[in-house]
Formats: sequence, C-alpha cells, structure tokens
Amino acid sequence: MSKLYSTLCLVALFSLSIALSGCATPEGRAGLTGAAIGAGLGAIIGNQSGHAGEGALIGAAAGGLTGLIVQDVRETRARRNIEARPTAQTYQYEPAQGEMLSFEDSNVQPRLVRRGAMADASIQYALLGTGTAGTQVTETRRLKRGREEIAQISSKTYTRNDGTWVSAQQFRISERLSPGIYTIVQTVRTTQSVISGSTEFRVE
Repeated sequence: MSKLYSTLCLVALFSLSIALSGCATPEGRAGLTGAAIGAGLGAIIGNQSGHAGEGALIGAAAGGLTGLIVQDVRETRARRNIEARPTAQTYQYEPAQGEMLSFEDSNVQPRLVRRGAMADASIQYALLGTGTAGTQVTETRRLKRGREEIAQISSKTYTRNDGTWVSAQQFRISERLSPGIYTIVQTVRTTQSVISGSTEFRVE
C-alpha cells in the first residue's frame, strides 16, 4: 500500500506542476503553487503516519487555500523620505553608536477592503550607521487573523543607505477570504537589528 500511496503522491505533484506551468494569471499561479507545496508537505506528514496519499491530498487542499488568500502581490515601492543628515539630527545620532534601526509608522490603506480589491501596506523606519555601501535589509509582510498567521505576503532583501525610508507593497485580497478583522505585520531586519509594526484592517 505504501508504494501505491507514493505513486499517487508523485502523480498529484506532477499534475500540479504541469497545471502551474500553463497557468497564465497570478491568481492561478498563487493557488497552484500553494497546492503543490501543500501536497509535498502533506505527503511527508502522511508518510510518517502511514497515510502518505491521504496526506498529499489534504496538504494540496490546504496549500491551495493558503495560496489563494493573497494574490497579485506587486513589487515593493520604496523611497528615502528623509536624507541621512536630517535623520541623524532627529535622533541625535553619533557614528560611534554603530547601526541604528528605528520603527516609526506602519499603515494599511484602505482600512476597509472589499474582497477582490487591492490593499496597500506600508512601513516607515529610520536607518543609520550603514556606511557608504549601505546594508542589507529584509522586509517581511505577514497576514494574521487574531493570533493566527494565515499567509506570508512577501519577504525580500534590499540594500538601504542611511535615512528615513518608506516602503510600501500592494496586494489583492482574495474573494475567498472570510470577512472580518485582519492584521498586517511588517518586519524589517538587518544582521544586527529587527523592528516590527502591525496594523489592523477590515475585510468585507
């Protein structure tokens, strides 16, 4: 039976990969990617319990739903809102302090989002002590409902120089998402520091 289940898992994953390669829309790619990942994880979990095939199918379903929570994620738009010198003056920063990363604000617009519509999540932070070459900064955005994380919207690394930065990203709320209050958690991380801000919004 274990060989049969393994074969079914491989067939399911192969079928999903073919469907993914032929999918033309971001929404379709997101859902199928989630399904493929879910199937793989489900197969691993199921194999440990002796039900690999069932695990793959359950995992594919769960992964597909997760992939469809957030769609059409756009490229991050970032700008240095305030240059290095005035930012340093605001914080009374001295070079001897080394790197400084400070959270200033986070926002989601609009605060009331209809399912199928776009939302925009932004975070503002001050960064100092990066040197002439700047430093690597990883910006991560996650979607939560209550205490439960239901999707990671994005996580990308950029080079940032000293100053006050505003970074924003648009994404589409799936029509499959249940109405209610959600939270966007935005995290900025360097090799030395990490900051985070959260903002609530309503989906209807």
